[in-house]
Amino acid sequence: MVRHPLIDDVVGPAIVVDSSAPVVWLTDSLDALLRRASTAGRTVVLRTGQEAALTPALRHALGAHGAAWAVRDSNGALRDGRTGVPAAGIEDFVEQGPELLGEPAPEHRQATGSVRQISIDLTLRHHDERTVDIGSAIEALCDTVGTCPTRWGTSEPLASAWDRWVVTQYAKHESPGISTSYAVGDGISATMTAHLTDEVVVETLSAVLTVPEGGADPELASRLLDAVHRVAGDVEPVFGVVMQRRGDADHLVRAVAHGEPEPLAVIVGPEAVRFLDRGGEWPPVRTTTESFAGEVGEGLVVRFQDGWTALESFLDRIDEDRFLQLVGGAPLGPAHDDGALGPHAMQHGGQGSQGAA
Repeated sequence: MVRHPLIDDVVGPAIVVDSSAPVVWLTDSLDALLRRASTAGRTVVLRTGQEAALTPALRHALGAHGAAWAVRDSNGALRDGRTGVPAAGIEDFVEQGPELLGEPAPEHRQATGSVRQISIDLTLRHHDERTVDIGSAIEALCDTVGTCPTRWGTSEPLASAWDRWVVTQYAKHESPGISTSYAVGDGISATMTAHLTDEVVVETLSAVLTVPEGGADPELASRLLDAVHRVAGDVEPVFGVVMQRRGDADHLVRAVAHGEPEPLAVIVGPEAVRFLDRGGEWPPVRTTTESFAGEVGEGLVVRFQDGWTALESFLDRIDEDRFLQLVGGAPLGPAHDDGALGPHAMQHGGQGSQGAA
């Protein structure tokens, strides 16, 4: 068998790809390798220098395919580029990873010059009697901060002008397989996946938006709720998470720590509301709720007053297995960072998001 040209080393079940580029992109070739390795049960380890940056699309693809990012310091020592945890060798990313958990190495420095961002991760259902329109939800949510995608593609560079009709045609062409596409714009990076299950199109979208720095925006929550209303008029929201975080202004992912994200709200669609336990004290402590009308009933936007404590209190009210059945196994949690984070990961303090931009 001819070795893939990107493979620089093989360490047991790990496939090592070295890059000296200052910015590493999700090229067609790297995307194909990640897919092939994932199918074969192999772990791709991308090994870079400590000053390298990954694009948001590559960061998502690494998470989606169970791949690792190893940073090599000037003295040759390895650490996880996402969490900063030291690694004894490539084998650690197979045996413990692909994201190593523990105490970050001293070399995993805190970020400087970061900006305030919000991330929105949302699962949607497009019913068969409605026209499928992938990308309309991204536009509605991005409008909350006055921006819109300008380019999109399925690998990088993202050279195609943003056109949600074309994005939709691509998703339909890939059906019944899963389609994945990426979009960027001024202060925005986003990932969209779509797949057909039981005659229903399930879309997951993850967007990171740069927002004004000067403290909390008092109108942001209202604009977000308005956007949810617009989304619910065309498709059915199932479940979503809104986080506040720090990241680099260019949305690139560097091997530095930005601190923990802070949960702001969850969006619970009308179908998913049925799987909430609303007995006892409701809404849960340190939360407030607002309703929105969907096609099959009333959904909820649940806002958090103290971040992780309120989110964990809310997640205790979810029947997770029935949520997963509802969306056919689609990601329920932040996919932008890790490809397939779900409620279990969020209940552990969102460790997979540490160090990500």
